[in-house]
Amino acid sequence: MLHALSVRAKYFIAALIVAILTPFLAFFTPLTISQTFYAHREDVVLMTPPSNFIMLLIALGLIFVVFIVLGLKRNPNIYILACVIILSSIVLGYYSLLSYSSIQKDQIVFQQYHHQTIYKWQDLNEVIYEYEVGTFGTYYFQTKSNEQFIIEENGQFGLDEKRAIYKLAVLNGVRFMEREKSD
Repeated sequence: MLHALSVRAKYFIAALIVAILTPFLAFFTPLTISQTFYAHREDVVLMTPPSNFIMLLIALGLIFVVFIVLGLKRNPNIYILACVIILSSIVLGYYSLLSYSSIQKDQIVFQQYHHQTIYKWQDLNEVIYEYEVGTFGTYYFQTKSNEQFIIEENGQFGLDEKRAIYKLAVLNGVRFMEREKSD
């Protein structure tokens, strides 16, 4: 019995494990979920918004804090608070896996939690690609009803994706402009 771990030690070990795994889970889980469940053959590029990574990081950070607090002090009120925080962390983690943006062959899809916005290529008036040499560019889309939205490039945009977006714009009669960013 002398070599058994105390309850306090078990909570601190659990906190340490969560702390070690958090960077890997927070980075790879949203990417894996979006590439596994939301990818379609029609996709030119599928993007995971940065908010997904941040929300999952916060959710896992909350679990880490709960384990630290439970390692320091335990009473019925702390256990109730810990359960509430862990449940809210699970909900936040779930919501961190729902959002994505996709440029497809016939439409552009923005999925934000439980709300989806779809823009058909035929409904677009113009696309402006603004870039700065050596950095990622930004796509500015304007619909025929003067609604505007922006897609910023990330590491998932390669030369093939840029060409495909240009080709889709031209095929659908959308004016495409490319310009260097001006300060």
